[in-house]
Amino acid sequence: VKICFKMDNDHIMQCDLFHRDKLEELYKFLHRCIDEICNSTGPNFQHFKNVQWTKEEFNNVHKHISTFLHNPSCLYIDEEKMPLEYHEFPEHVQQAILTCLRVRKNQLTNALLYEYSSRHIPTMLEFDWRLKYVMGSSKMASIREPLLQLDLILKEKQANQILELELNKDELDLVINAIETVIS
Repeated sequence: VKICFKMDNDHIMQCDLFHRDKLEELYKFLHRCIDEICNSTGPNFQHFKNVQWTKEEFNNVHKHISTFLHNPSCLYIDEEKMPLEYHEFPEHVQQAILTCLRVRKNQLTNALLYEYSSRHIPTMLEFDWRLKYVMGSSKMASIREPLLQLDLILKEKQANQILELELNKDELDLVINAIETVIS
């Protein structure tokens, strides 16, 4: 027996993955979809050979589940606050979704926040620093000042850029205090 569910495009799809016998495969599929959102390997048609479906059905289900998981309201893990798509699924599929969301809520939340922020504001991916020691010329041999060369690798929309800063001790203290203020 195959279970049908309604897709966004009003196309009815029969999917073996949503049958009660395939609950273990469903859990794997849901976790793979969450992995993909968290920048890891997502579901692959070859990984789900035990499910009797076509490549097109696989792609449709993958797209539907991924779209659902990208909706921040699914992170409430409360049936009343779930997106409408959630209620299209059979009861046992809804329970599987809730179970996966409970386990992976923090990872999914972080991934969705990162995805949102990287689309709207520059996001720091990485940083690199070097300590320089500037020494005065022969006339000012007594001047010795450490400088911090800080490179911030930022992602803005789809492009990466490097912001290079050279800070003395006072400027570094200001940056550290500003970051601590933002974090707290």
